[in-house]
Amino acid sequence: MMKKLTHSIAAKAAAVILFAVLIAALSGSLLGIVFMGENGYYDTDEYSFYDSDICADITRSYANNVFYNYLPLVEQSELSEEDTFQLKKYKQAFSEENTNLFFTIRDETDTILLTNYNGQNYATIKTYHFDRDSYEYDGSTASYSPMTDAEYDNQADKTYTVTCYVKDPITAQDNYYSSYKTSQTLYSSRYLVIAAAVMLALLALADFIFLMNAAGHKKGRDGIVLSGLNRLPFDLHLAGAVLIAFPILNITFSFYNVTSFIWNAVGLTATITALCLLVLAVCLSFAARVKAGRWWQNTVIYRILRLLYRALHTLFKAGGDIFRNLSMLWKTILLFISYLFINFIFVLLLFGRAWGIGVFFGFLFNLAVLTGLCTLMLQLSKIKRGAQLIAAGDFESKLDTARLRWDIKTHAETLNNIQNGMALAVEDRLKSERLKTELITNVSHDIKTPLTSIVSYVDLLKKENIEDETIQGYIEILDRQSSRLKKLTEDLVEASKASTGNVALSLARTNVIELLNQSVGEYAERFAECELESVISIPPGDLYITADGRFLWRVFDNLLGNVCKYSQPGTRVYISVAQADGKAVITLKNISRYSLNVTSDELIERFVRGDSARTTEGSGLGLSIAKSLTELQHGVFELSVDGDLFKVTIRFDT
Repeated sequence: MMKKLTHSIAAKAAAVILFAVLIAALSGSLLGIVFMGENGYYDTDEYSFYDSDICADITRSYANNVFYNYLPLVEQSELSEEDTFQLKKYKQAFSEENTNLFFTIRDETDTILLTNYNGQNYATIKTYHFDRDSYEYDGSTASYSPMTDAEYDNQADKTYTVTCYVKDPITAQDNYYSSYKTSQTLYSSRYLVIAAAVMLALLALADFIFLMNAAGHKKGRDGIVLSGLNRLPFDLHLAGAVLIAFPILNITFSFYNVTSFIWNAVGLTATITALCLLVLAVCLSFAARVKAGRWWQNTVIYRILRLLYRALHTLFKAGGDIFRNLSMLWKTILLFISYLFINFIFVLLLFGRAWGIGVFFGFLFNLAVLTGLCTLMLQLSKIKRGAQLIAAGDFESKLDTARLRWDIKTHAETLNNIQNGMALAVEDRLKSERLKTELITNVSHDIKTPLTSIVSYVDLLKKENIEDETIQGYIEILDRQSSRLKKLTEDLVEASKASTGNVALSLARTNVIELLNQSVGEYAERFAECELESVISIPPGDLYITADGRFLWRVFDNLLGNVCKYSQPGTRVYISVAQADGKAVITLKNISRYSLNVTSDELIERFVRGDSARTTEGSGLGLSIAKSLTELQHGVFELSVDGDLFKVTIRFDT
């Protein structure tokens, strides 16, 4: 049912007419309440017409009439026919049966000049004073006002006094009668008018809500339908309503207080009703637009602002592109020049009349600049911490660029990209190393099983009593080569474990001098066989480092083994230990038997040997294993080549 009403044009038209009637009735009720309030209808429980302003106004009007019109006719000695007719009318109007006003006019000597009062009952008495000298009677109705009390006090010796008595009860049909009856009626219904006003307001509100709910609906159409004025821009619609309202108000104010109270009330009621209908039309249009959605887009202001926004956006975008393409130096220079220019304007204001504005806004501007600089420093600190994390090898923690701006944000994104690139590079490197190590380990394991069988069978052949020397030579070759292959396999496994750190270290306080002496002592015979002379420079006493004695001995063993394999016979091998800057420094130097046509970094790589012809028994893994084991024990392994001079330096914290 409600849907049919909200979609019905007839129902909406009837609701609009009802709204106009309710507003008109409500306006009349409110004007009546205002009128009664101004005249004291709500002040006390007992209202007296005789004490009201209405009664006083009527009495003052009668006093003026009898003094300026009636009295001059009485005082004339000769009257024209018209004056005689007017005098007769006044006598009849102020006779006892036709008037509710009795009066007495006295001159300055208190002589009664004119009266119709003969002791009748009255409810109130009013006294007025007039100046006769300033008045010239011309036969027309005068409308002068009586004298004020101050004027009367200043010239009491030449004034006339009019004393008015208002009859009680009011029975004659004169000006008092209708006002008296109206006052009595209004007083008896004063609270009923308030109740009626409240009821009319509620009905008007309910009608307004119905119309707002029905706005935009049309019979036979689903959804909201905008038509007619609703298609115009809303601000133009509102401006049109305001333009219509001004003439209505102008017409109302033009005759307000000129006509009687009744006509003033009618005019105000019509004005309020017309204005409320205008407001209703605007509200209904606004309700329909809101229901249709995005109502603000159909306004002239929105379209103008949108054009301005697009123009400014294009302008600022072009300027921003130019600014972004500038170098950091030019950006800084331009920003600093802008800062100086704005401060220059504030300085001019300081020396002018608007110095207070200059101080206030200058302080706010510089405070904003300081805040911006602090924000910039905080952002730079964030980037600094991010760079430190990258330098420390943390490739997981990313810089949060959500609150960064301009070049700072670009720099942070670049650092994140560098971090990603480095993480990928390290991951690829680790993957490559892991695959290489796994390959070596797996291959070594696969070789080790058949190699064990070969070694076992070669050992069995050696135990057989074979007299054929050729076969014995073959067995010796098999024995030598299988032992070499076994050693290579063990070195491969050890190199794989050392490079990946897959060894169980037991770091402890180790005397490096004692361990080195033991290692050199074990190689004394091999040095003699290889025609090498060892020159040892070891300080007396003890020198302790934190290391694993087993693996440190393995480092020395590999290095001394390389010396025996690749040193030039008849040369010296220099071995020294020293303490410098809180570190134990072990140095080993020898002359290579072969030409060292590779770099020190290449020598450390796996399977690289100083013997490029590969005629010796070495595997090329000794230096790589020694370096890996040294670094696992937190030491530093350095290798240098100078011509045929081969030098190894190892450093440990003491």
